[in-house]
Amino acid sequence: MKKTDKTKICFRNDDVNILTPELKNLTEIFLYRKVPITHAVEPGNVTADTISWLRQTKKKYPALLEIVQHGWDHTPHGKGEFDKSRSYNEQFNDLKRGKEKLENIFGENFFSMITIPFGVYNKDTIKAASKLSYKVFCGHYNYRISRRLFYLTGRIMRKGRLLNRHVSNHLRYYPGTRLFEIDSAISFSKKYFGHFTNDCEMSSADEMFQAFENYRKITPAVIFLLHHRFHHKKHDMELVETVLDKLKRRNDIEFTNYNKLYQMFK
Repeated sequence: MKKTDKTKICFRNDDVNILTPELKNLTEIFLYRKVPITHAVEPGNVTADTISWLRQTKKKYPALLEIVQHGWDHTPHGKGEFDKSRSYNEQFNDLKRGKEKLENIFGENFFSMITIPFGVYNKDTIKAASKLSYKVFCGHYNYRISRRLFYLTGRIMRKGRLLNRHVSNHLRYYPGTRLFEIDSAISFSKKYFGHFTNDCEMSSADEMFQAFENYRKITPAVIFLLHHRFHHKKHDMELVETVLDKLKRRNDIEFTNYNKLYQMFK
């Protein structure tokens, strides 16, 4: 893993489908501050209005908006869209049609990266994603020493999963594949109230910055995760502004996106 002088920070927003005020307002917060944001789009659900808006925004702010894939249509099958209840062929076909749709819509403005809805996947998901030649796969990374020891054990064994649990290969290639893994670390949402509600318990700014200090000691790149639908109240949008403004005052960090992280660390 390469070392850098400044901690790289990337923001990803999941569940992009319908064009809502929350999606537009959240995006404007980033664009106004000239901070890149990555939108993870649901290919099976994205509307014509959203597609048009994404195209226009990408054209106007090419360096600030990144477009990636978020599963197919976010439908839960058991515990998730890509859980063990689904066969390899089912998973492959959903990922394939999603990737092809986004490539056809956005062309070179689509970055070949897959994030998995609900965070639930298995070896067939990885096999399918590898077969489809995605450049980047996203999981989750935890700074706790117990988890880091678990990750280390898995890496020594060259495992992507161990005891049916995810082994983070953050900023490394997923074992046995050409999928480069870039894992999320800090979520604005602390606790979800159901899969499809617009309410959650938010992390506080202090909690996120404490987590950030813990992460930056052990990794050169930290990923923040958002879900725009939860930011429908004024104070929820203000939380994003507070975090961005505080980060922008620092001289030891650099805002970036997934494509640049991939190019830097692959």
